Amino acid sequence: MNLPITLLVTIAGGYYAGQWIDQNYATKYANVIGLVLGFSLGLYEVMRQLKVMERNSRD
Repeated sequence: MNLPITLLVTIAGGYYAGQWIDQNYATKYANVIGLVLGFSLGLYEVMRQLKVMERNSRD
């Protein structure tokens, strides 16, 4: 249950951080860059958590 929430929070966080940068610094594509970075970081974290879960299930 924790994995989808992690992915959703990182994607949304990246998007809204990019949107904040767009509004405050008059840029155009920071929200898209934030979305991609959020997705990448979220996917990395989900993969890391899956490896830990797999390692724990072997023990």
